[in-house]
Amino acid sequence: MNPSEPRGPSAQVPALARALADPHFSNGERAALKRMGLEGPAPLALHRFILRLVDEGWQGERWTPRWRALICALAIQRDGGFDPSRPWGQALAEARFAESRLERLLAAQGDTQLTLALRAARQLAAKGIACDWRQLADLIFSSDPEIRERINTRIARDYYCNLKKD
Repeated sequence: MNPSEPRGPSAQVPALARALADPHFSNGERAALKRMGLEGPAPLALHRFILRLVDEGWQGERWTPRWRALICALAIQRDGGFDPSRPWGQALAEARFAESRLERLLAAQGDTQLTLALRAARQLAAKGIACDWRQLADLIFSSDPEIRERINTRIARDYYCNLKKD
């Protein structure tokens, strides 16, 4: 990688999760990031967070809705909720995320995908399951159909390999 090229969003996830879990991170800012939805004006906390922690090449307006979903997903997790040893698809299976919801999420695009991704993140937060959020970043930031298919396949494989049968 060229040093002048920004890292992709998934490479930035561990630092974002660490920042949110840092005990010195403002509780007010964390609360604003947790509460923000995908619609309406973004809180100033989001813009400060992006300017401070996201590589400059990924700070453009076109990326803001995706960062908004990803950062909110991370903010609602306990202690940043980042565990690189647990793939996102596996975490969804462990949280008993419905197969039909996963299918809709992986097929969705744009705002619908962001909404469904945030719902999945809320379910993981409710269950207290930490995971590797880089897969979610790959999913919501990718626009190339071939790459999206590989990401979807990986998430689905991790989900089905860990799905508990009753």
